[in-house]
Parts: sequence; structure tokens; C-alpha cells
Amino acid sequence: MIFVLSAIAFMYFGRKLGWAVSKNILYVSPVSIVFAVCLFWGAGVACGVHALIALMAPNIVLKIILGFLLGAYIAIPNFGLIAESTIPPENMLKHHLISMLPLWIYIFASIALAWLL
Repeated sequence: MIFVLSAIAFMYFGRKLGWAVSKNILYVSPVSIVFAVCLFWGAGVACGVHALIALMAPNIVLKIILGFLLGAYIAIPNFGLIAESTIPPENMLKHHLISMLPLWIYIFASIALAWLL
């Protein structure tokens, strides 16, 4: 039960922080800064999920659903923030970078953390 509540709190605050980072940093910064922040975001979410799972030791169903899948949801910092139809065509590349790079980093970092630790 503590794992479920912790995961939901992690999701709520992670989503709010992701939106704030997206609005205040990612969409207004140059691509090099966006790239660095996205790398940090994906790896940070992977470390947070890994620490939560290691600390609470949930069963396999909770680990997959409320651990890894919830982490994938949080790893996309701009998820649900803006409608894609409102983004100008010249900014779509940056939007896709913000949407996909942290998710891929999260996936690779989660696999690496599972094997190494």
C-alpha cells in the first residue's frame, strides 16, 4: 500500500515538475540545452523509479504497472501540456525531441540500472 501511494505521489509531482520544466526551459531554450535537460530528465526519472522499487520491493505486477510504466509516463515531460495541432511547423522537431528523447533515455537507463544494481 505504501508503494502505491508513493508511486502516485511520484507521478503527481513528476508530472507537475515536467510541465514546469517544459514551459520554462525546454520550449524556450536552444536545442543544445534542450538535449542536455532531456538527458538529465530521462536518467533522473529512471533513478527515481529504480530507487522507489528498490526501497519498497513491490510484487512484480506493481513493479511493472506502478513502477516502470508510471516512470515512462513521467519521463515525457510535456505529455498533455499542449495540443500538437497548436505547435508551429518550425517547432515540431524540438517538440518531438522533448517528447521522445527523455523516454528513450529512461528506457535505456532503467535497463542499465536493472543489470548493474
